[in-house]
Amino acid sequence: MKKLILTISIILFGFVSNAQLLDIPQKIDSNNQIIVHDAYILSYNETCEQANWVKYMVTKAELDTVNAKRKNNFKEDEKVLTGSASLDDYKGSGYDRGHLAPAAVFVNDQEEMDESFYMSNISPQTPSFNRGIWKRLENYERELANEHDTIYVIAGGILKGNLPTIGENEVCIPKLYFKIIYNKDFVMCFIMRNVKSFDPLNMFKQTISVLERESGLKFKLN
Repeated sequence: MKKLILTISIILFGFVSNAQLLDIPQKIDSNNQIIVHDAYILSYNETCEQANWVKYMVTKAELDTVNAKRKNNFKEDEKVLTGSASLDDYKGSGYDRGHLAPAAVFVNDQEEMDESFYMSNISPQTPSFNRGIWKRLENYERELANEHDTIYVIAGGILKGNLPTIGENEVCIPKLYFKIIYNKDFVMCFIMRNVKSFDPLNMFKQTISVLERESGLKFKLN
């Protein structure tokens, strides 16, 4: 909800691993409320009513054990002190409620699966993008987790420029989305337009420096 913009970052501690709290992107302005859930950590942008970025961990062990059921229970995030976007913002908009941290990586734990449906983890994506190239990238990150045991992912929309909005809360519609997938052995960075594409994922690879320039974020990945 559009309320007074926070002038400081506020950290609400949960039970994420210490590694998830390290190497988080830096954004030096008031639109940077840090929220910690059990499954992921995010930086909330009040002006755009969504996350600047979401960081989460994917492990082979957790993917191999299915204990959770997808319920599609989208809900406002009460940890966002200024109020998050609402489900009504997306109704009739023509845009999908696109996950930044995908529900499919939290199959090991029902509470974490449910957390993925907080509106703070959701961004307006065209249906052909969300169900197409973005889904392919989500599948690819799970393949990498199965191959490398543990990976970290940072994902978000690029919230710069004069973006169109949806809903009463004026949720920004990103033109570009990014995803960084990394561990101690490799770093991969992807930037893709919020449109339908059949191009191979390699076509969307970019350097971290390009992403920093486009997004206004600073990344330091160990």
